[in-house]
Amino acid sequence: MNSFELIPTEENLIHTLDKDLLKRNKDLVRFYDLILVQEGASSIAIDGRWGSGKTFFVKQSMLLINAKNPMSDMDDEKKASIVYALPFPKKAEDMPENYDVAVYYDAWENDNGTDPVLSLVYEIIKQLGINYAFDDNSNAFKLAGSVLEALTGRNINGIIENLKSDNPLFESILPERGNRMVVFIDELDRCKPSYAVQLLERIKHYLYDDRITFVFSVNLGELQHTIKHYYGNTFDACRYLDRF
Repeated sequence: MNSFELIPTEENLIHTLDKDLLKRNKDLVRFYDLILVQEGASSIAIDGRWGSGKTFFVKQSMLLINAKNPMSDMDDEKKASIVYALPFPKKAEDMPENYDVAVYYDAWENDNGTDPVLSLVYEIIKQLGINYAFDDNSNAFKLAGSVLEALTGRNINGIIENLKSDNPLFESILPERGNRMVVFIDELDRCKPSYAVQLLERIKHYLYDDRITFVFSVNLGELQHTIKHYYGNTFDACRYLDRF
């Protein structure tokens, strides 16, 4: 029997939404509503076994969040094709919303030995379409410059120092794009243990903000094994993950 895998390209994501081929459209609306009511710094785990379609779900969620945001760069035709395919209550169209902006990060794809905060911040900057056109004295400009320096092979001390101060990702960038940012972290449980742990620690220490929600798309059982592999078999990985 031939195997078949639906690749999560944007075309496939939108087509399956339009036809509700995966029978998940109602779940996407419920999840969108859950994201919308988040207050303060928050983290959500989407737990499922490998191959259960988590990547497809979070990428469709990202499309939906950005399609519902009038300040996103997505063209109007694409926004309409996404939003109108979903079973939102009719009255919702007249209700005010706290619009979010969403970013997707494939942790496994970036598991290459580089400090994870660098690749994560780079993805945020790239996906938000930031062109570094800030005043030279702004924190956002300094952060963007630090990212570019790190990408050319220099050390990442600059980016770490910028993240320790008033967070430029949110002070200078987010207000122009939405009320909060939703960062989807995918495939963390497939990463080598050192990278997975470092990414969690970096997020906790440098990207913790009242205007951000992290959504971890993982197999929690496998991620606990990864944590134990790093800290030892007697380590309480479940309690450790509760910190996040």
